[in-house]
Amino acid sequence: MEPGAREDTGSAWLNRNVLFLSLSAFFADMGYQAVTAIFPLLIILYLKEPPYVYGILLALSYGLGSVFSILGGKLGERFGKKPMALLGNLLIPLMSVSVLFHNIYILGALFIAGWWARYFRSPVRRAWMVEVSNRKFQPKIFGFFHALDVGGGLIAVSYAIILVMLGTPLDDIILVTAAPILVSSLMLVLAGTKQHETFRKLQEEEVDEEGSEEANTKDQSNSFAFRMILLSATLFGFSYYALGFPIVTIAESNGSYVFGILAFGIYLGISALAGFTLGSLRGRKPLRTLWALGYGMAGIASMIIGLSYLMGADLYVFYVGAALLGFSTGSVETFEPVLTAFLAKTRQVSSWMSWLSSSRAIGLFVSNIVMGFLFVLGQFYSYLYAALTAVLAALILVALELSKGKQIRWK
Repeated sequence: MEPGAREDTGSAWLNRNVLFLSLSAFFADMGYQAVTAIFPLLIILYLKEPPYVYGILLALSYGLGSVFSILGGKLGERFGKKPMALLGNLLIPLMSVSVLFHNIYILGALFIAGWWARYFRSPVRRAWMVEVSNRKFQPKIFGFFHALDVGGGLIAVSYAIILVMLGTPLDDIILVTAAPILVSSLMLVLAGTKQHETFRKLQEEEVDEEGSEEANTKDQSNSFAFRMILLSATLFGFSYYALGFPIVTIAESNGSYVFGILAFGIYLGISALAGFTLGSLRGRKPLRTLWALGYGMAGIASMIIGLSYLMGADLYVFYVGAALLGFSTGSVETFEPVLTAFLAKTRQVSSWMSWLSSSRAIGLFVSNIVMGFLFVLGQFYSYLYAALTAVLAALILVALELSKGKQIRWK
């Protein structure tokens, strides 16, 4: 039985540590998601760099970010999750101060370094959340975490739109994003590291079962399932383009920066609602939700955006695609870490989270290079590519559920 199908029993799900870790995500996204919204407009439409330059910058951010994800996970196991998460978080504002330099090489280097810091921090913060939260409620907890995460991003998009409408220079908007990111680091300082009793109990059970034939068989099944999820997550990463591309598509198609940024706001708002709602539902099966409402829906959303551009559709049709893409992201960001936490042994959580982040980063490295060049050849082709790879990622998890679903040991 998948973890989402079990009864919700035990103590309250929202404790002090869950709250502060979630608030850290909230304030971080309140900062760097404004960078995400403004940066493609700054590079492509203001600095007049070709779209593939933006794609290359993102590819380097995400691709080498995979190395920093693995490094963060390993160092978190050795030196503690809190200090490593805090170290990475304190370096994220490098992307904010990048706009002090209009030299594309210096600007790009600082932007990339800020993203590497984010990748260094993310897996250890997820593993930290697993340790300090009630395991029986982790789908709901990660849904709440994601909701606050993108809720901060929604505020970032809102103030970015207001400042653009007021005529504020794009680089000035990016510069002020450093402030909420620093508040995010304060939230990490306030969060504790005491392991939740459900996590400690699971550790004890694993020690008691160590070496038994049944445990070894189940561990092999779980390892296989996790490798399949990593493969699928990597393929989904091939389709998981930066929202900068739809922002530019919508802005160009409708002649307004604001319309493009607003699409990002719709994406984030729906993503927040989807993550918390899906995570809170009893009986929800994470594996099926991930491939059906995550990867599969992302493919449909990309196709809608591509066809909207090709056929010159009304603005609201673009926004339907952005909303579906947000819903799929809410599902993915909630259930990928939940599945990883329930498949891994307690001592593996940090490293397995780092591999999850790394697989996505590798996919994003490929995706943003391919999207950048296809965007130049024809924007529809870039979204068609994204749709097909997302559907392929979903089909891998369908095959996993059909072939190995009953053998997986959901802990």
